[in-house]
Amino acid sequence: MRPAVRSSAAVALALLAVSCSPPPRPSTDGYSARAVIVNDGVVESAFRIAVRGSDRRREEEGAGGAVLLLLGVKQKAYRLDPKAKTVLEIPYAQATDEMLPGFPLAPGFEDRAEAEKRGITEYRRESDEVFAGNVCALWRFVDQPDAVVSPSTVYWVAPSLENLTLRMDREIPRPDGTRSRRKVELTEVKVGISPDLFVVPKGYRPAVPPH
Repeated sequence: MRPAVRSSAAVALALLAVSCSPPPRPSTDGYSARAVIVNDGVVESAFRIAVRGSDRRREEEGAGGAVLLLLGVKQKAYRLDPKAKTVLEIPYAQATDEMLPGFPLAPGFEDRAEAEKRGITEYRRESDEVFAGNVCALWRFVDQPDAVVSPSTVYWVAPSLENLTLRMDREIPRPDGTRSRRKVELTEVKVGISPDLFVVPKGYRPAVPPH
């Protein structure tokens, strides 16, 4: 009977350790999401995105979709073809431009830092809204605060996800008085992802660079 008691105690301790472990966080455990880019109401593209530290992964939707890997610490970037099982190293700057340009993928959005980056001091926080199941603070930045008409950007930031940006709305005035509207959304957010997502799988062979 004693071994059984010890076994039960071990199981109880293991369950207690699991229940007491802190929940995953975007800043330390990374996250994945579905990214959608919409231009003037028309979906331009949709793909999966994954972020962990300075590493990034973009995977096109559909079976065997192409994968773009960006490894921040190593300053390396790769394009994977899951169908052909090939890998091609590409310039790091090129991968950065392709990942999700202009969108702040890292958690920890700071309004003051964004304003400083833009070289402005005037901006505002609008009313909170719910997006993708998360309450978001809306921060609006106008490119030229003193202008009568100016392009503007609104960031939807989720405090519950360590100030992760879930949506970005960009409006640019046209000469005819209308506005072009570009929207980038992150939905289906999952916090806590494996570091293996940012490793070239075994068995992949070098791809022949395009001419």
